[in-house]
Amino acid sequence: MEKKKSDRSLNSSSKASLNVNVKEMGKMITLSPPTTRANLEDITKELHCQLCHDWFHRPVMLSCSHNFCKTCIEKSWKHHQKTVCPECLIPCPNKSYIPNTVLERLVLRMKDLPLNQGPPQCKEHGESLKLFSKQEGKLACFQCKDVRHSQEFMQITEAVHVYTGKMTITQAQVEANLKELQRLKCMQEEAICANKDITAFLGSLEKGIEVLTPRDFISRELCLGIFKGPIQYMMWKEMESILCPGLCLITLDPKTAHPNLVISEDRTSVWHGDIKQMIPDNPQRFDSSVAVLGSEGFTKGKWYWEVEVIRKTKWTVGVVRESINRKGCCPLTPMDGFWLLRLRNHVELKALDVPSFSLVLKCSLSKVGIYLDYEGGQVSFYNAEEMSHIYTFSSTFTEKLLPYFCPCLNDSGGNIEPLSIIHPFGKSSDKH
Repeated sequence: MEKKKSDRSLNSSSKASLNVNVKEMGKMITLSPPTTRANLEDITKELHCQLCHDWFHRPVMLSCSHNFCKTCIEKSWKHHQKTVCPECLIPCPNKSYIPNTVLERLVLRMKDLPLNQGPPQCKEHGESLKLFSKQEGKLACFQCKDVRHSQEFMQITEAVHVYTGKMTITQAQVEANLKELQRLKCMQEEAICANKDITAFLGSLEKGIEVLTPRDFISRELCLGIFKGPIQYMMWKEMESILCPGLCLITLDPKTAHPNLVISEDRTSVWHGDIKQMIPDNPQRFDSSVAVLGSEGFTKGKWYWEVEVIRKTKWTVGVVRESINRKGCCPLTPMDGFWLLRLRNHVELKALDVPSFSLVLKCSLSKVGIYLDYEGGQVSFYNAEEMSHIYTFSSTFTEKLLPYFCPCLNDSGGNIEPLSIIHPFGKSSDKH
C-alpha cells in the first residue's frame, strides 16, 4: 500500500514536469540559428545517462527528477544495496520511478539528426574520409595515403568531376548502341512482314496431296482365322522376342522373409500374418522390417517387373543392395542402399529419396511397374495400368541389386491384401 501511495504521489508530482511536447522541442532544435558542433555536443551530453555515459535507453525518472536508463539504475541499486539517486543521493523509497517516455522520444529524434551523425570515418585509422583512391576505387583518409605511399589519390571533388565525365561518355555510348539495336529491330520486323505471303507454301501442299493418291492396298478377302481372333495375344507372341526389357520372371526368397510374412506356394505373393512363424533367424532374414527380397539378383542389364497392389492401404516396393542391414531398423535411403516407393493411407505416395518426393494420388493405384537400368544407374516407378511415370532415382550401382517387397502390417484386416508379382505367363497366384 505504501509503495502504491508513493507511486501515485510521484506520478502526480512528475507529470507536470514531463508534460513537454516532443515536436515543439524538435522545432526548437531544428528551427534555431545554425548550431555549431560544440553546441550540439552540449545538447547531446544532456541526453546521455550519467551511469553508462551513452544515449538514454528506456529512461526512467526518480522522485528527485534525475533520469537514468532503467537497466542502469536497477544495476546500481543492486550493486550498492542502497535505493538512492546516484547523482544527488536523495533516497528513493520502495525503489520507485516512472518511465520518461518524452525523454525517450527526444533521444530518438536527436539520434536521427544529420548533424549528430558526423562525417564518415576511416574504419582503419578513424579519420575523416577526404580522399579518393583510384587504385581501390573507394574513399580514404590522409593516413591511408601516407601508409600506401601511392600517388593514386585525389580530392573527392576532383574525383567527382573526373568520374562524372567518364559516366557521361559511357552513357553516350550506351545510347548509341541502343539506337543501333532499335534500327536492327525495325529492319527485322520489316523482313518478317515481307515474308508473310503463304501462297507458295499452299502450292507445295497441293502438289504433295496429288502425289498421295489412294492405293488399292486392302484385300477384298479377309481370312477370319487371321484377322478375327486373339489378335492381341498373337501380336504379343510375335513381339515378345524383340521387347527389351520384357516382363521378367521374379519369385520371392523365403530365406529373407520376416517371420510374420506368409508367401504363396508359387512364391509370387506375400502378405502379413498375425502369427509369428517359428523359423530359423538366419543372416539373410529381416527381423524388424516386414519385408522379403526377390530370389533373382541383378548385376547388369535392363529389367522390368510389375507388382499388384490393389485394395492395399499401405506398402513399400523397390530395389535394394544385397549388402543392406536386415537386422533392426535403419534409414531407407539411397545412401544406405534402398531405392523405394511407398504408399500410406490409401493415397499418400512418397519416393524415399533425399529429399523425399511426395504426391497425393487422385485415383487408386492397382499395379506398380519397376524399371531397373543397371549400367545407366536408373530405378524408375510407373503406374503400370497406363504406364505414366511416377518417380526416377539416379545413382551408381556397384554390387548386386535385389527386388524389395514390404506388404506392411495387416492392420486387423484393413490391409490384408497381398503384394503379388505379375508374371509374364499369366496372373500370379492369389491368396487363399
